[in-house]
Amino acid sequence: MKYCDKCKITIDTFNSYCPLCQQVLEGEPSPDLIEKYPEYVSANRKIYPITKKIIMFVTIVSMIILLIINLASYNGNLWSLIPIGSIFFFWILISVGIFSRQNIAFRFVFLTFLLIGLLILIDEASLQIGWSYNYLMPILLSVCNLAISGIILIKRIDYRDYILYLLTIAILSLVPIILVFTGIITIVWPAITAFALAIFILLFIIFFFPKSIKDEIKKRFHA
Repeated sequence: MKYCDKCKITIDTFNSYCPLCQQVLEGEPSPDLIEKYPEYVSANRKIYPITKKIIMFVTIVSMIILLIINLASYNGNLWSLIPIGSIFFFWILISVGIFSRQNIAFRFVFLTFLLIGLLILIDEASLQIGWSYNYLMPILLSVCNLAISGIILIKRIDYRDYILYLLTIAILSLVPIILVFTGIITIVWPAITAFALAIFILLFIIFFFPKSIKDEIKKRFHA
């Protein structure tokens, strides 16, 4: 049986948090515990394997043709990387953003970094080096940070499952600052804004939810 030292109740469950106060439960569930849940019925429309194969075949052939045309008429510009990267991002967006069962914070973080990578690729391929680093990278990091924070506040969901993602964004918001010192980023204010926002959210979490951070880290790393 698990025990909540705040509500002073025992609960036989596999869940990690108290259903009343959301505090982390102590103890272990009974060895013979069987929790029953309603049968899950997926809302996703079934896609037949042959359909997937046809779409994948057309996609891969299209990417190969684009690359061949680009190389055959090469003039120093790998323009084919832009549509190829866009197609690749589209598939990841569908599989992770729509069909994945990961929580929404993971999807936001994953797709944000994937999009940053794609935009850097487009920036390099178009030979207009700078705009992806100077503006889009810090802006997308800030948007991701605000989006996850907004979801937690508006939907009033259990913030514990999202704390590590916010911490990850806060730490990775250091990257634009590092790129400023290396000279890759030449427009400073977007990088400073993204870093300041990340620090603000990080300090807010540390001051208002210190125990939650400790509990979540222990849960994630089995400490």
